[in-house]
Amino acid sequence: MKVRRKIVLYAVLAVFALQVGYACKGGVVVDSHLTRDGAIYSNQPPDVMSCVQENLAVLDVRYYGFDGQVHQGQVVVHEALAADIRQGFDVILKTRFPVESVLPIAHSLIQLKGPYGLSPDTNNTSGYVWRPVVGAQKLSMHALGLAVDINPRQNPYIRGDLILPPKAIYEPSVPGTLTTDSPVVQAFKQLGWEWGGDWTGRCVDYMHFQKIPPGWEKWVGQYR
Repeated sequence: MKVRRKIVLYAVLAVFALQVGYACKGGVVVDSHLTRDGAIYSNQPPDVMSCVQENLAVLDVRYYGFDGQVHQGQVVVHEALAADIRQGFDVILKTRFPVESVLPIAHSLIQLKGPYGLSPDTNNTSGYVWRPVVGAQKLSMHALGLAVDINPRQNPYIRGDLILPPKAIYEPSVPGTLTTDSPVVQAFKQLGWEWGGDWTGRCVDYMHFQKIPPGWEKWVGQYR
């Protein structure tokens, strides 16, 4: 009986370690290592389109956390943008730009924040999320895997009095904040991505990057 209890205890501890991250060889803290099916198909809203999901890729990426350690997370994006994301995170890692966490929306820790993981109060960096544009009915670029948000709490979405995440403050001097001259911003823009921090219309979205690959306007238009 005691042996069985020990086995159960070890199993519980193993699951906990997988959820909150653990140090593996080389001192890298693994925050997420979901399978492709787990990262793309699990914990999804009922109206998600399989024709979009089948084109998504799950990328392992490394970055420095705010704890000063190297972490490994996962980004889900359209497979056509996989190379760009890898290059962008190479810059994030090499410049030691701190990132809070990089977990797929399907990850259990994100799911705890709201139905299907949809919560405005998060500081998680992510790509694919099946949801509409904030305050609109059309699909977000995230729903197509063509966008990524980085450190939302340091880089909020602002439209008039609406600030997401709630009570976030954009302060360029704070570590993890994206600015016009940030190497991360410059890297993504050189790869042809649009940065929401450059927007001058109704809103500004400092966390947000998006890209429509050349010639894909019609494909994107059928969903938006």
